[in-house]
Amino acid sequence: MTRTPAPAPREESEPPSDAQSELPQTLALVCSQFARLAARRSEVGVGTVSWRVVATIERHGPLRLSDLADRERVSRPTATTVIKRLEQEGLVRRDTDPEDSRSSLISITAQGAEQLAQWRDQLAVGVGGLLEPLPDEDLAALDRAARILAELVETHDR
Repeated sequence: MTRTPAPAPREESEPPSDAQSELPQTLALVCSQFARLAARRSEVGVGTVSWRVVATIERHGPLRLSDLADRERVSRPTATTVIKRLEQEGLVRRDTDPEDSRSSLISITAQGAEQLAQWRDQLAVGVGGLLEPLPDEDLAALDRAARILAELVETHDR
């Protein structure tokens, strides 16, 4: 496989090329579309919001409702509705915030962790079928892109 040389770094005053200026929109749109496709193919039985919220709580630990709404980029009333549903399903619980008794911290339950593991298994099967026919170099490129995106999310999603 021949590698295309990386483009030379551009000067700060240089405008981005068309490909560079379209990359942010393309990444955002394609990632969103791929997430919806993965959820449809995986038959997880819930909307992506549910497993995304449970995964966020698992990754970051107990969160206040307002922090969860900020992280998920949803309104507080939307976050409240989602959390109430997840509570009824036994996937999350609310505990009094030890630093502010007027607030609650939302945590994942053991049942929530088990359900999240099942959703991840279903996603692996659904998405795995899409990836299986790809050549090794494409899989390696996607693996690298996924790691880069995960690092960007971890660094900037605070």
